[in-house]
Amino acid sequence: MKTRLLKITVLSVFFISLVSSAYSQNIKEVNSISVENNQFTAVNISPDNKYVIAGFGDGDIITYETMTGKKNYEAKRHNNDIHSISFNKKGNYFVSAGQDRAAVVWSISSGKQLKTFYGGDAVWTAEFTPDGKNLATGGTDQVISVWELVSGKRYRTFWGHKNRVYDLKVTPDGKYLISVSGDHTMKKWDISKQLRINSVNAHANDVTSVAISSNQKFIVTGSKDNTVKIWDYETLDNLALLRGHQWWINKVDISPDCKYIASASDDNTVIIWDVATHENIKTLEFESPVSDLAFSRDGKYLVTCDEHKIRIFSTGFPSISD
Repeated sequence: MKTRLLKITVLSVFFISLVSSAYSQNIKEVNSISVENNQFTAVNISPDNKYVIAGFGDGDIITYETMTGKKNYEAKRHNNDIHSISFNKKGNYFVSAGQDRAAVVWSISSGKQLKTFYGGDAVWTAEFTPDGKNLATGGTDQVISVWELVSGKRYRTFWGHKNRVYDLKVTPDGKYLISVSGDHTMKKWDISKQLRINSVNAHANDVTSVAISSNQKFIVTGSKDNTVKIWDYETLDNLALLRGHQWWINKVDISPDCKYIASASDDNTVIIWDVATHENIKTLEFESPVSDLAFSRDGKYLVTCDEHKIRIFSTGFPSISD
């Protein structure tokens, strides 16, 4: 019986590797957007895949049509680096987090500024809660704040990090926050109870990015120690260490089907990893450090930015809507 189970396991891993290899061949660039006199610092793709929204080093935000690269509108509110861009679940708003202490909520369709929230220092990350009622922010002041979108009032405050909060994510069920910091830790917070429920020393250097799988089974982190790690969602136990980058990690994301991880690095590469086998199945090369990336909500696209170019890739992965 043990021999049979071993054979089945080996065959399963072999089959997964074959499938991953096949998908890696399907990852192809379908469009790019270049600038010369400015620098991309953040990028994301709208939930309907129609628009790519880019943040710049001078604080500008520009919305482009994904497949044509045509500029749709330009929004000016920030006056320094945009650190992140994210969307609400419904897909009608996005939020930009900036070095100028502001997190700004915008209408995707019109580019109109709807609400501004201020941190005590630079805001590095901002995320909507799944119900769309609140916004979580974190930044250089080491504080995590949860704001009521309608009233603009601070709803919850979390203290505990000893260095800048680089990134945070709200869990898909809306109950918890996962935050990562320059203090090398990852922390899990209960939003309604305003309580820290777990903390781990996650990396040997600043933890710069975090992503949560859509099935709430695992968490992925990236760090300035040049590694990517996979963690158990419930316990925060470390499940895997992924090595391959030669310089620090700026961003990680998980495909919506929970099968792949993408990591962006200052080594001018993006690596696509297989979650099951922990293998590097594809390395994408760039001309400069890659500051940001994101999978589209249906998993069909991966959008990236280095200093002067946004690149949109067709993943070849099965769409979660198929």
